[in-house]
Amino acid sequence: MKFNYPLFNAISVAAASPRTINMRLMTYNIRLAVSALMCFQEATFPQVQDLDTGLGDEWTYVGVGRDDGAQAGEFSPIFYRPSVWKLEDNTTYWLSETPEEAGSVGWDAALPRIVTVARFRHKSSGARIVYMCTHFDHRGQVARENSAKLLVRVSDEWSSYKSKTIPVFLGGDLNVTPDNVAYQTLASEMYDTKNVVPEVHHFGNVKTYTGFTVDSSDDTEIDHIFVRDPDGLEWDSFAVLNTRFEDGIFISDHRPVVVDFKMPRKQ
Repeated sequence: MKFNYPLFNAISVAAASPRTINMRLMTYNIRLAVSALMCFQEATFPQVQDLDTGLGDEWTYVGVGRDDGAQAGEFSPIFYRPSVWKLEDNTTYWLSETPEEAGSVGWDAALPRIVTVARFRHKSSGARIVYMCTHFDHRGQVARENSAKLLVRVSDEWSSYKSKTIPVFLGGDLNVTPDNVAYQTLASEMYDTKNVVPEVHHFGNVKTYTGFTVDSSDDTEIDHIFVRDPDGLEWDSFAVLNTRFEDGIFISDHRPVVVDFKMPRKQ
C-alpha cells in the first residue's frame, strides 16, 4: 500500500485586515492505493484514515465512499480545521440520474462518481463558504458533460443561505482539459480561478497530470478549482505544485492545485 500525505497546508486562516480573511483552497488527486480546506480525490478509506491521523487532532474531514455511501470505494473528502471552521451542513451527491442514490452510476460512466459538498462558517467572524469536491469519470464523455450540468445546479442551490450569497468553490479532478465540452459547461456558469487570478501571480506548473513520467509532452491540465461568483473576493495567487523532488519518486500522478485569496469577514 502506498501512503500519500499532503505536502502543503491548505488554508492558513488569519485576519489579513479587520475586514478580510486569508484563505487557501487546494485540490489534489493523491492516487488511490491499490483558514484550511483541502479537497482530495482517489482516497480510499485507509488513505483517508492515514491523512486524518497524519494531519493530527487539529483536522477532521467530511466525505463518504462512492460505492456505498459509507466506507467502500474512493472518497472525495474535504479536510478542515474545526477550531477555525464550524461545519454547518454537508452531503454527497452521486453524479448520475439519481444523485441521492448511493453507488449509482450515471449515463455512460465506467464507475460511480460523487461530489462532496460542505458549507462552513468561520467561527470568529461568521463568514461562510461552500466547497465542493469531485472526481469526474475517466471514460464517459456523456457522463462528464451531464456531471458538469449537475454541478452547476448544485452550486446554484448552495450559493445562498438565509437570503445571503455565499462564495461557492468547486475543486477536483475533472478528467477533462479546457477544450472539452464538460469543462466549457462549467466555465460558462462558473469561473476557473486560474483565469481570475492575475497571471503575474501564477506560480509553478501549468499541467496538473503527469502520469508518473518525466516527459512533459504527455502532461495534461485536468485538475481545476472553480468559483461560482468571484465578486468581493481579492485574489492573491494560483499555483500548480510539484510532486516529484530530489529523490526522483512521484508522490502522485497528479499535481496539487492551490489558490490563495481574501474573503470578507462579513457577508
